[in-house]
Amino acid sequence: MKKFVDIFIAHLSEVVAVAFFSIITAIGLLTNKRIGYSLLFCTLAYIFFCFFIYFRYKRGRNADSGTITSMPLLRSLLVKLDMPIVIIDQDNRFKWFNKEFSALEETKKVKINTINNELFGGLLSYANLSNVYKNYEDYIEVKTSYADFRVHLISINYEQRNYFAAVWYNQTEINALRKEFGDSNVIIAHIVVDNSSEIGQEFEEKNKMTSVKISSVLNEWAKSIKAILTEYDRDKYIMQFDFRYLDGMIKSRFDILDKVVTATTENSIVPLTISIGISSSVGTLSDKHTSAQSALQSALQRGGAQAVVKTPDGEVSYGGRNKAIQKQTRIRSRVCKDLLLHHIPRSSNVLIMGHIRADYDSIASNIGLAKLVSYLGVKVNIVVDRYEYSIKQIFDSLKNITEYKDLFVDSVYGQELLTPDTLLIISDASNPDMFEAPYIYKNAQRVIVIDHHAIKDPLGPQVIQPANIDPTASSSAELVCEILELALPPNTLRVEEAQILLAGILLDTQNFSRDTGTRTFNACMYLRSEGAEAGKAQLLFKSSIEEFNRVNAIVKDFSVYREHFAISVYDENISADNKVAASKAAERLINIENLNASFVIYLMENGYNLSARSDGTVNVINIAKLLGGGGHFQSAGALFRRKEGKNFSTSIFDRYEAIKILENAIDEYIESQTAQ
Repeated sequence: MKKFVDIFIAHLSEVVAVAFFSIITAIGLLTNKRIGYSLLFCTLAYIFFCFFIYFRYKRGRNADSGTITSMPLLRSLLVKLDMPIVIIDQDNRFKWFNKEFSALEETKKVKINTINNELFGGLLSYANLSNVYKNYEDYIEVKTSYADFRVHLISINYEQRNYFAAVWYNQTEINALRKEFGDSNVIIAHIVVDNSSEIGQEFEEKNKMTSVKISSVLNEWAKSIKAILTEYDRDKYIMQFDFRYLDGMIKSRFDILDKVVTATTENSIVPLTISIGISSSVGTLSDKHTSAQSALQSALQRGGAQAVVKTPDGEVSYGGRNKAIQKQTRIRSRVCKDLLLHHIPRSSNVLIMGHIRADYDSIASNIGLAKLVSYLGVKVNIVVDRYEYSIKQIFDSLKNITEYKDLFVDSVYGQELLTPDTLLIISDASNPDMFEAPYIYKNAQRVIVIDHHAIKDPLGPQVIQPANIDPTASSSAELVCEILELALPPNTLRVEEAQILLAGILLDTQNFSRDTGTRTFNACMYLRSEGAEAGKAQLLFKSSIEEFNRVNAIVKDFSVYREHFAISVYDENISADNKVAASKAAERLINIENLNASFVIYLMENGYNLSARSDGTVNVINIAKLLGGGGHFQSAGALFRRKEGKNFSTSIFDRYEAIKILENAIDEYIESQTAQ
């Protein structure tokens, strides 16, 4: 009875409304039946609606009652879970947590409804959890001195208030297993002694002692990192070790390179160096073996005496402090000759190009290769800027020779000449950014590369391997002369062609004062037999009065940075002639006493550029690489560009910004050398 009374009182307004509608309906039926029936329908509809709302409300209450009834059970479950759980509200307060959470070292003093600000460095603050959740992440990592946790987040909205439930999973054992698995990953390294066979030809006994010494140093190194070292051929090694030791090698900047140089100083007339190729990529042992070989090839193409580590993100080189010995054998040139003789006759036509703003070495090697293609009876063209000031003398010397009338084409016409059967030969360049026509390179199906500059990045798949890249050679003209001597009958070259090739060698060796070896003189002997004369070749280098004055202005206005580095800036005008003047000025500056390297910053249409020279004690290519450039141990260049992440983007037209970037690069180079 009481329950009935309670329901009656709770719904008194609805009862009064039904009674009122019933009275009105009765009156309507007595006075006007049509109106009365209408009112009766409305009354019944109202009564039905009230019953519908009542029973729906009652079901909802029963459900809530069940939830409320189950809350102690749920709370008991959460309390007894062996993982920390905490609930944080939108006011950044701890609303609830279990005993596992309060047992954490950092949370022992935490109480319910206290403000959460500094705990775990603010990682558990409501604001931080909201930011994480907005970025579509459902967990955060919390590391303590005793455990690693992955904290999973659950967003809750209850009674128009927002909460985060944080469930803590202990990842310590999983992380330890994951680290051990990664550290135990097998790394493969290929190691070769640079040019030991070259010295060994004349100093066999001493070279044997040196090889034994190198082997001993490498074995000690392998033993220190628990590696397996195998000498599979003379002065060639393969090493397997755990990934855990790679970081130490990198931090020491592969000091094994210097240890080998030190160890071989006594027994060799010239200290020997080693090159190392390492693969830290994932994959099968076969994949790692191939990757390590590729890394070693990159180390050799960069000039040797260094280590290259190939990672999934690219290649990183270390070392390069010592200059590799020039090779005395012509094995690479012989292999390249065979490639050329195989592919040229199978091509519809051949395109040849060098680097942008061609110099004597670039155009000379192009002309030498064009001679070989013509001899084989295949149509050939050289892609070059005919208006390049620095090689104007060469074009003038060839203007009366019929076969050169239509030989030179610009990059636009060169693209039109490109077909699926075209062979592209690139000489004196191996960096696609520096090619005369990069888009021709990208569209070519087959490419052969001949260069004496250290390679910067791996070449594309269209390049036929092995590429003839030999940084120990004096010039690309030298490499081409070796190929021509092997491929052409005597007295095939015109005198003008031989003179131009000799001029290319003279330019890059600075009249045989730099990077000159027996192969260089052998190439010159070949050219002399073809009619070249050094005196006449020198005539191609005569300067105009304007150029002479420009070089003097650059040399006159230089400053010394960090005691041994000369820096000069020339930006009085924007001219293509500035490149030649800057190069000549850098050569003159390096002859000043106590200067180890010279840098000339000059202005071109594309922004400030750099011409760098060294006396052999500074590896200027490593400085140029920091600017996105390249070159040789003693000669390098770069275009000044702003660095965004790992990429170089916008060209620089502010002289002071260019100077500052160069000084920072020199500082970084000195620090890296000091660290070694």
